[in-house]
Amino acid sequence: MMTFFAIPKGLRKRLDYYRSRFFWQCDEHKKKYRLAKWSILCKPRCMGGLGILDLEVHNKFLLSKWLFKLFNEDGLWQNMLRKKYVKDKCLSQKEKCPEDSHFWSGLMEMKEVLFQYGRFKVNSGNQTRFWEDVWIGKQSLMQKFPG
Repeated sequence: MMTFFAIPKGLRKRLDYYRSRFFWQCDEHKKKYRLAKWSILCKPRCMGGLGILDLEVHNKFLLSKWLFKLFNEDGLWQNMLRKKYVKDKCLSQKEKCPEDSHFWSGLMEMKEVLFQYGRFKVNSGNQTRFWEDVWIGKQSLMQKFPG
């Protein structure tokens, strides 16, 4: 499910609670002394951790793969999602709506994160609309310079 949906924060914390108990508790009644923070255990082995997957990072990575395929590939599912959600807009202009599916909402959240950190690049320009896309701030060039 992590490959397809954004995991809610509460569920992720609960899963991490059970995963951490494996290391810090030998049975239900006797607790172990914590020798390292959970964040340290989740680091890669080469960085001093145990290489346990950080569920939040892993979930975002898996969702970003879907987003990358939606931006860069053509196929049946890509066309279906573009027709249903994107319609006449560019994918970069599309924002999350309350009536969107859980999958699409997760993709839109991931898109916002990636755009915020400048992780998207314009490749061939096929999906880029110079005047309609928002480049700086919250307005497109067409809105800033009408006429």
